[in-house]
Amino acid sequence: MPLMKKLFALIALAVLLFGCAQSGVTQEKYDELAANCNKAKADSASALSTEAARTSAANARFSSCNEEKKSLEALLDVRETENAALRAQEAVLDSARAKTGIAGQYNATMEYYLEAYGPDKVPNNARIKKIDTQVNSLNDATLKSYWVDVKNCQGISGCDDAKEKFTSYIDGRITAFNLEAAAIVGKSQ
Repeated sequence: MPLMKKLFALIALAVLLFGCAQSGVTQEKYDELAANCNKAKADSASALSTEAARTSAANARFSSCNEEKKSLEALLDVRETENAALRAQEAVLDSARAKTGIAGQYNATMEYYLEAYGPDKVPNNARIKKIDTQVNSLNDATLKSYWVDVKNCQGISGCDDAKEKFTSYIDGRITAFNLEAAAIVGKSQ
């Protein structure tokens, strides 16, 4: 198609030149017109070449940017997948942390108990109040019941039995929550 346009342009130029020659244009005017046409043609070819080079450079930059965009999109997909996996791990760890946190609360209850009732310790109102507060914060009906039994126990064997139930229950709860936390973490791996 561009060849056809050039052919038509040359035919139009020939008709114009022929028409000018027929109308009595002098050789000097004809030479000037031909020189102007040649100059215009050379300028147009140069401008076309410059624009073609610019277009080629722009296409190369576009292609490079497009490849970089694809690479960055692939990297973004990888990062999103990694973030999803990290969020899933975080949820698992939060759940396990919650279990170990509860175990820690039972452990604190045991520490408070040992401060008041441990070997060579004498319970006083402040220590008993500390245990009361801790037991109530756990909201565990069985633990509360065993604690009431310890506070209200009578006789050596009755008190020893109540204390044993209370401490055994706490130890069991600590172990259970720690095992649950370990199982949660184990399932995620």
